[in-house]
Amino acid sequence: MNGNKVAIIGSGIGGLTLAYALAKDSRFQTTMFTYKDAEEIRNGRIPSTQVHFDRLLNTEARFDIPDYGDVYEIKKLEFLVNGQKMFKGNVKNRAVSVDQRIYLSVLLDGLGNKGVDIRKSRISKEYLSDLTDEFDIIVDCTGKIGPIAPFPVCGEIMNTPHTPLRVCSAGFFHGLASDEGNKMSYNIVPGQGELFELSTTTKHGLVRTLFLEAIPGSELDRMKGDKGAEDFAIGLRDILETYFPHIFDRVNRKDFRLVDPMAYIRIAIKPEVRIPYTTVNGTLILGCGDSVVLNDPITGQGANAASYCAEMLYNVLSENIHTKWDGSLGELYWERIKEYMIKMSEWTNAMMGPLSEPFTKFLGMASQNQEIADKFVNMFTNPIEAHEVFFKNG
Repeated sequence: MNGNKVAIIGSGIGGLTLAYALAKDSRFQTTMFTYKDAEEIRNGRIPSTQVHFDRLLNTEARFDIPDYGDVYEIKKLEFLVNGQKMFKGNVKNRAVSVDQRIYLSVLLDGLGNKGVDIRKSRISKEYLSDLTDEFDIIVDCTGKIGPIAPFPVCGEIMNTPHTPLRVCSAGFFHGLASDEGNKMSYNIVPGQGELFELSTTTKHGLVRTLFLEAIPGSELDRMKGDKGAEDFAIGLRDILETYFPHIFDRVNRKDFRLVDPMAYIRIAIKPEVRIPYTTVNGTLILGCGDSVVLNDPITGQGANAASYCAEMLYNVLSENIHTKWDGSLGELYWERIKEYMIKMSEWTNAMMGPLSEPFTKFLGMASQNQEIADKFVNMFTNPIEAHEVFFKNG
């Protein structure tokens, strides 16, 4: 039998999901390295905004993820162009939104009762080799700041951009009234970018989330640098007033502000997919989540992809507990997730480019046909189907 000591580097959704999966299986000894403890995560900057789809929620149930409290249920997605309502689709299965600071801190706290050895330490590329003597396999779940392992870039993605295609600005706000419960809106300004609006459950209660995706250099890309929470709120309010007046009409100028000084993020992501296995000093290193499959958040796949990777990785490890953990195991893992990750990435990248005439026609049909509108909305919960729909029509 193999040695069974697994090191997980990183405490994002991929790392935490994998840790719970391994902790439930007595054949594994699991250690997690995290550079932030639960309290620091809980009171820190939001790492992202996320919508958790049904598959992720089912994975939570499978691996006994602890209860993290109330969530905002999303049952409809409305699609608007220049403020004009095009269509509204029904979400078939569950989709929820919760402050990732709550989610991640609750999960990290809960691991202590599951027999997982949690070590607070920032692991660098230079220190990675030192872990190979202690562990039988190492999983790089370092997220957007990673990877720390030398995973090769996957050359099979047909439309990988060389620079970020969006500048992302997101925050949780008071002072913005909801127009309809259990709905998320997807607002497009052609040639400028997109704005997503929804509600999110936070420690401050149910608040409004605004997530702006600005094309670099466009008029929407007018917020420069990070000058603090107040400046961020003013900048986004001004963008609403100019480009999204249908949303600005619901703003209370006196009360519009971030729910706390850390409730915002600005980031620009260069999408990249890496082949998620390599060896260091003869020890197999695997990648899980954003460290190897990094996408722009325009299609909402980050957390869901990380959860998927973690579940598939657990399945591969569990099924091969009696075989040698080497490059062959890494190849099995890659083959297990490859179609999902490549098609998700190609679809996400394409959603940031000019939409083809046939796909634009498909969106027009959605405005006339509820069944097609529902199909469009539920693409976001199934990247493989979304890829087929987009490229068949695009």
